[in-house]
Amino acid sequence: MRIRSSVFAALTALALVVSGCSSSAGGDLLTRIKTNGVIRIATDPNYPPYSELVDGEYYDGFDIMVATLVANALEVEIEWVTPSWDALTAGNWGDRWDISVGSMAQTTKRGAVIDFSEPYYYANSFIAVPTSSTAASLADLAGLEACVGSGTIYESWLNGELADEKLIVVSSPPPAGITVTSQETDNLCIEALAAGRTWGFFIQSKEFIDNAIASGAAIKFLDNTVITLEKISIAFDKSGLSSSKLREEINAILAGAHANGILSQYSLDYLGVDVTKAP
Repeated sequence: MRIRSSVFAALTALALVVSGCSSSAGGDLLTRIKTNGVIRIATDPNYPPYSELVDGEYYDGFDIMVATLVANALEVEIEWVTPSWDALTAGNWGDRWDISVGSMAQTTKRGAVIDFSEPYYYANSFIAVPTSSTAASLADLAGLEACVGSGTIYESWLNGELADEKLIVVSSPPPAGITVTSQETDNLCIEALAAGRTWGFFIQSKEFIDNAIASGAAIKFLDNTVITLEKISIAFDKSGLSSSKLREEINAILAGAHANGILSQYSLDYLGVDVTKAP
């Protein structure tokens, strides 16, 4: 795993400061992680620029750097786990991993089974269409097929399920009469398009779409309409060992990384823009 040299010294200093705050109480997730010296972190191996398994050898991306920041501050090693997004957002993880650092947005529904850290960044979603598309507005997408990652809030939006959501700002309802095709991870929509599979439109964060375009994907932004605004956090399973002490410590790590600019630097390095400040 590569760590950018421009922030390594600051990351190490933060780890030394926060590690002194650790709890020694038993029977909780933090204690077990520190006793074992390992934290099992769930992430997506195919979600650039946030997380990806590079050449089958190491993980890289914005989420990966945040996860590494947390592990270094706790002074433990990382064991990467790559469950499906549906399994992550459903909760009841069955102790198969400890936390998820995978660009998970806070929602009321997820909050019933998952606890969240304070946000480490904020996401705006946009609509992308194939470069051959003549659509110029949401209304032009009526009746078309949408490709989306399964279990995502974008799938929920397409299915009309975010109308009453309190933790996400939604600017408009989805187009009428659409067909929703779900993939295990969002990047498979881009890969399908490259393989000749056509779809009418796609919804994802601006930075994901920018990265896909820069990587040669034959897509473009529909327009400049922001569809959703989300708070992105580290996730913990409500049904597992108590995570309250771990969440408290991770919130302290994130607060320090917000304050000293580490998170901003990671965002600039991987996303090309600082998305860590509350809008």
